[in-house]
Amino acid sequence: MNKKMKRKQSNGEKQPQFKFVRTAFTLIVGLIFLSGVAVFASKGGESLLSYIRPTVKVNLSGTVSRDNGKVELSKAGAVKPGEILEWKIVSENNSQAKASRFKAVGQIPAGTKFVAGSARAEGSAIAKYSIDGGQSYSEKPMIKAKQADGSEKLVAAPASMYTQVRFEWKKPLDSGESFKAFYSTRVE
Repeated sequence: MNKKMKRKQSNGEKQPQFKFVRTAFTLIVGLIFLSGVAVFASKGGESLLSYIRPTVKVNLSGTVSRDNGKVELSKAGAVKPGEILEWKIVSENNSQAKASRFKAVGQIPAGTKFVAGSARAEGSAIAKYSIDGGQSYSEKPMIKAKQADGSEKLVAAPASMYTQVRFEWKKPLDSGESFKAFYSTRVE
């Protein structure tokens, strides 16, 4: 055995460097715990995580245009081919932290097609679209189209191929703030 191990075994004392590390670790953990308790108590029960990680509540609602008016989808019953469904996504930050680079995704329901030009949002949002089930998004998705001479050329995908629309805000979603986005689909 080496001399350090013999000394530790003979007098039962721990190495000084381990005492320092253990003491420092205990002190840091204690401070983190106490600061979490202080924040929890001072903010009426909100957790420390609400200051670190944003919590965004997202609500999707829809209406159908009928009889020169709009009917909530929950009250509309069955929808008919040709009817336009208007979707609204409301994202609300319920935490103390900012949600940077916030994105909200709207699905294009089965049996419907996206209405070209219908995507809009409050604020500085950019609408991007997916044609592959949400694997990738682009402001203008492209597909390969066969030309008369047999060659292939990239062309804009028709809106009927869209599977999702994603809204991306440049501005962070601040605490207590909400973002709204809208898009429409047509029943096939």
